[in-house]
Amino acid sequence: MGADRFITSNKRDFPPTITEIQVTYPADLPGPADGDTSTVSGMLAELVRRGGNPVREIEAALREMGYVPAVPERRGDGPRQVYLGWADPARDYTRGKFTVSLDSRTVWFSQEDDKRVVRDMPGAYATAGYVAFRLSAPGGVLHPVAAARTVKRRNS
Repeated sequence: MGADRFITSNKRDFPPTITEIQVTYPADLPGPADGDTSTVSGMLAELVRRGGNPVREIEAALREMGYVPAVPERRGDGPRQVYLGWADPARDYTRGKFTVSLDSRTVWFSQEDDKRVVRDMPGAYATAGYVAFRLSAPGGVLHPVAAARTVKRRNS
């Protein structure tokens, strides 16, 4: 019985051209970027990997306000969408599952009542389905945090 793969940092003596066994370098091993996005911690790690500190800041602010993160249900056989939905435990969710959604670049609100409240706030832009805030825009994290706080106060 032998091994199928050899893991080494020694690229000089074990080049990838060796064909008798699969040569793997530590940088090629699955890491946090290849994590399980079916869990909140795995999805958050992926969002932070893609979006960095602004994602961490939004996540901390939403938790501090009492929002609870969840991984959205997978739709069909396609790949999982990479974002977290945030629910307010004090809220009635008969018209939608999440109050706030977060991906690596954007925070958005999709419930009609919330969209009306936040659409004229600084940094907001509206589409047919949601009102969003870009994390890279001037004011970055401050604007979506203010919007989430406004919605939370309104619904508490």
